[in-house]
Amino acid sequence: MTIPEEDIALKWSTSRNALFADYFEWVFEDGSPWMWAADAPEEDDDWIFQEEGPEFSYVRDAPSFEEQPQRKGTVTKKSTGEKLQVRLSFAQRFRDGQEQLMSGGERGCAHSHLRLWRLAAERAEPTLVLEDDVHLTFDRNGDLGKMNGKVFTERLTRALQSVPGDFDVLYLGWSGWRGGNFYHMKEDDTELSAEHRTYIQKAEYVWTTVAYVISQAGAKKLLLAASSSVNQPVDNFMAYEASQGKLNSYVCLDEGDEDSTWAGGIVDQFDFQGDSDIKKSDGGHQGDDANEFATA
Repeated sequence: MTIPEEDIALKWSTSRNALFADYFEWVFEDGSPWMWAADAPEEDDDWIFQEEGPEFSYVRDAPSFEEQPQRKGTVTKKSTGEKLQVRLSFAQRFRDGQEQLMSGGERGCAHSHLRLWRLAAERAEPTLVLEDDVHLTFDRNGDLGKMNGKVFTERLTRALQSVPGDFDVLYLGWSGWRGGNFYHMKEDDTELSAEHRTYIQKAEYVWTTVAYVISQAGAKKLLLAASSSVNQPVDNFMAYEASQGKLNSYVCLDEGDEDSTWAGGIVDQFDFQGDSDIKKSDGGHQGDDANEFATA
């Protein structure tokens, strides 16, 4: 089917998600990019890479990343033996706003969710949304064993009992630090009880739409935001609305999920970083080429 442009935009700007995205890259001394930090290997067919000091870790370092003191490294070009200095930097071009074409998969995914929001907006009861690559059985934290139907049902029930009556979205699976690095939201700005915090947490900006519960009010808010089109990949679109205080979003926690957890919840997603069905137009963590979708 042809997806109407008035439903899903053809292009999007990275400026809205740049503060929350992992646009860290190694650049040469002249500022030209060498490689995304997420993709930089110690060695590949063309390069040998040596980082000075402790290796950069997204989970440990990215939430409070500062460019000073500067992280440095050395890359050696195998074909010539030439050694070049690199430094770690946030890709300013994405913060300023780089216009990208949405991939066909991103537009198709967004359109599916848009149609579900339209259905949810007509229903008084909350709607459960599951993507086709959701996993309900997976290895849980630590020694907790496998997720199963009994645990899933129990924790989802408790999570739904814990969310405030005015909740809009409850993510059952998520990635990217549930507080979105706390750029806008304060860690203690909710009135959740200690018991409720064992099942849910307030979310500012998280990725993936693999599974969530959306209220009628939440669906109507998203439809209003999308009145001129969904103008970002759908997980960015929903997360941005939450980060601006327009969508009251929460994440569902499994036992052992913490604020420092990169990905969590009571569902998993099939090969999130290697999903070949939907190309990520900004590259993502799965090695897609952002240049393929650049408009300039």
